[in-house]
Amino acid sequence: MAVIQMTDEEKALLDLAYTDGARILEGKLFDYQERALAELRSCREFLKKRYPKENFKVISFQPSSRKGCVELQFVQPEKETVEYILKYEDGQYLDNFYDIPFEREYDEIVEGLLEKAGVHARVYTYFPFLISDEIHSGRELMDRRPHLGRHTALFFPADFISNDEDAEKLLERIRAVFRENGIYTSGILFFVKDAEQLKSGSVLELDAYCRNRKNAALIRSITFRSFQVDK
Repeated sequence: MAVIQMTDEEKALLDLAYTDGARILEGKLFDYQERALAELRSCREFLKKRYPKENFKVISFQPSSRKGCVELQFVQPEKETVEYILKYEDGQYLDNFYDIPFEREYDEIVEGLLEKAGVHARVYTYFPFLISDEIHSGRELMDRRPHLGRHTALFFPADFISNDEDAEKLLERIRAVFRENGIYTSGILFFVKDAEQLKSGSVLELDAYCRNRKNAALIRSITFRSFQVDK
């Protein structure tokens, strides 16, 4: 059994996938584990080629010998609480990181559409579904894949509405904007009492704040849906 040269990350991921102990950590692999290593490296190379400006840390790996397809989970080192998936199946790579390089551009487009309808809000959108498309801009996400399911959070001051009737009118205006632009989304409106929290930080941080149960007393939320969310 030849000794295969591997990085520490590769050793750790293969050891996690197969739990074979010291042998893998010493670089001693069975044939099927060598194939798994090739799959891991291919996935790594795909991420590097598709997203050359991004840094990734792979946190788990499932080879085809275990699941019938190749799947790995990865994070960005600076945002390790948010996990993404890359899958290799039926001869193609699919991932759900495609929107991240353009997320602010996309959200600004949505904010602009809402403002035209008189709705002023901060917006945060994420796309959970795996796709094989190579996306090049936020505008492309809007125009080329309007039927791709997504989740949209909109943030308002707590006093933006005063009663249920105002809330329903606001919801209808928002639904109309998404429908008129053919955007398939499930969404949630957050009404935030902490004005400073609403204005400062990124929308990702604001979304995390609003979804934290510790802040429930400071948040009111209303869910909505435009169309049926499809892949």
